Amino acid sequence: MKDLEQVLKRYYKLILFAFFVLALVARWWYLPAKAISFAYDQARDAFVVQEILGGHLKILGPPVSGIPGLYHGVLYYYIIAPAYLLGHGSPIVVAYWLSFLNSLGVFIVFYLAYLLTKRVLPSLLSALIFAISFEASQYANLLTNASMAVWFVPILYIGLYLWITKSSKWAPIITGVGFGFAVQSEIALVYHLAPILLWLVVFRKNILRKELIKFVASFLLAVSSMILVEFKFGFRGVNGLLYLFTGQDAIVQQKEFSDFVVTYFNQLGKTISYTIFPLNIVFGALAGFISIFYSFVHDIGILKKSIFSWQTFLLSYVGAYIVALPFGGWNMRHIMVGATAGVAIFAGIFIWKFLSKNILVLTLVLVAILSTNIIKILKENANGQTIFPLQVDLVLSKELRAVDYTYKKANGKNFSISTLTSPLFVNTLWSYLYNWYGKGKYGYLPFWRGRDQVGQLGNNLQIADPNIKEHFFIIEPTYGIPSIWVTYAKGDQDSISTLKDQKSFGELVVQERVMHFK
Repeated sequence: MKDLEQVLKRYYKLILFAFFVLALVARWWYLPAKAISFAYDQARDAFVVQEILGGHLKILGPPVSGIPGLYHGVLYYYIIAPAYLLGHGSPIVVAYWLSFLNSLGVFIVFYLAYLLTKRVLPSLLSALIFAISFEASQYANLLTNASMAVWFVPILYIGLYLWITKSSKWAPIITGVGFGFAVQSEIALVYHLAPILLWLVVFRKNILRKELIKFVASFLLAVSSMILVEFKFGFRGVNGLLYLFTGQDAIVQQKEFSDFVVTYFNQLGKTISYTIFPLNIVFGALAGFISIFYSFVHDIGILKKSIFSWQTFLLSYVGAYIVALPFGGWNMRHIMVGATAGVAIFAGIFIWKFLSKNILVLTLVLVAILSTNIIKILKENANGQTIFPLQVDLVLSKELRAVDYTYKKANGKNFSISTLTSPLFVNTLWSYLYNWYGKGKYGYLPFWRGRDQVGQLGNNLQIADPNIKEHFFIIEPTYGIPSIWVTYAKGDQDSISTLKDQKSFGELVVQERVMHFK
């Protein structure tokens, strides 16, 4: 094994680059087929970026779902803006760009693992596991602000490790910037302040006041746009935080203590499984928890002498979200974003430390991790980001086929559309698709028949002329839309038009209709 370590030291840069290429392939494989989820949130962000590119700079980021007055950071808009500019509005180009940035996480994971072990082999194993992680690949093509945290969160922990071990004078700044940008990505990630404070307290004898000042100053600089938003818009975010901390959420109030415990282990287990054995969440989570338990028991003698170890450091990283659970964190889809890197590092170090004496077992475990992730990627990623969206079939490939269907049926004539959407009666998604794709390909836009879109992004489809006969009713997947509104919308369409044809694109349905005329 020592000889192998020496060989790897000589060629690790080349191997690491190969892992980066592998990560790109895993993330880009289905992008030519337009297999990315694209719903209201993504269309909203695309419209905002178009405004930025038009010279209207923004400081307000995407809203936090379910919490009035609270917003994520604006950084995401500026990161994806160059891709939207070069791609002339294409979400696919944005997905390629975010996947490239996500793949750079291979180098970040390698470095953090190397800091913890000072060995090349476990660091390469960690980077390889991250490269083909199913969860990492899902976040790579997820067009949302949270996807940035996949690389910002581990950067935070690199800085924290360098700081408490006094390995770099830049460490407090790296920690502050990494933490600030993680919060910009997903405001709920402020819970990572808990492990930061934990390790600063443990190593308080080594922490200088000027270092704390550097950390706080760099963090405030990283979130300066969010602070500016508070001043400009009357501290609405503070009210949102008070809403959380005072337990005003009705669903949170109904939770028992045992619910939080179960939720904690379920979410943690799912995150672990999506990287080490995504084909079976129960088996993957069980294997992960057993590995964590075994690593602590095996090194109990070392841990008695010092609380700090690679196990405790990574556990504080991956498990820190427990702080957010009492405030509704259990209900946030991206509450554990950024943990993938920590899971990959733990798996890589565990395999190296406890299985390296038996090369056959090590090989079998590594092959199991790699093969199950690859199988899961090939099975799921063709359908977009399946572990996140509520409306699974709102995938760009199906949406563009639906748009094509309306134009081909109209055969060059003017036509109108109505939509049943989530959020209800908001046409932002279809306005973006027709403006970017439909108009670009067919040279004209449809007219609009439905509730007015005043105040909504994408309110640029003209109201239909009464003489336009050809009409299409686009029905998004109705999961999450109250059935009474589905019935109402369909009845409304029957009152003004007659169904002529219908085509389904998964759960996305387009009805060709003919308008009634008096």
